[in-house]
Formats: sequence, C-alpha cells, structure tokens
Amino acid sequence: MSYSEWVLFNKENISRSPAKSGVYFLGSEHETTYIGASNNIQERLNEHLNSSDPCIKSTVSFCYHETLFPEAEEEKQLTAFQYEHGRLPTCNKTK
Repeated sequence: MSYSEWVLFNKENISRSPAKSGVYFLGSEHETTYIGASNNIQERLNEHLNSSDPCIKSTVSFCYHETLFPEAEEEKQLTAFQYEHGRLPTCNKTK
C-alpha cells in the first residue's frame, strides 16, 4: 500500500491532492495528530485548512492514500495507531 509523501499543509499542496476517496493523515512537527477518511480527499483537506478547531490548526503536514473503501481503511489505521501508541491520535475524538 503506497502513501503519498508528507508535505506541508498548505493550499498549494492540497490542490495537488486527489479529488478521490481515501484516507489522510495530518501531522504536527513530531507526530500524526489526526487520521481521517473522505470520499474527496482534496475537498476534506481544504475544510481542515479552514477549520477553527485549535487542534487541527496546529497541523503542519499531511499525507494520503487513495482507496475505494476509505472508512474501512481509516478504522484499520486508527486501530494500528492505538495499538502502537496506546491511544488515538491527539485530534481524533473517541469513537
């Protein structure tokens, strides 16, 4: 499974992301802070860029992976993160 490289979280890089379904990761300088899924990665990243949520506003980079089953992949990635770190990413709310 290939993921994009981590790039700066800005309008220019978001415009290069696909308008397709997939999972995406938001990050601070040192860790993944949010894992999400969307039917349109580019649109959802733009929503996050304009978010007033202080946790999301701390995002400095992102990466993504296109998949036909974004919700299933998101659940898989959240489970893997929780197993490795003993918690969900900082900006993910408990489901």
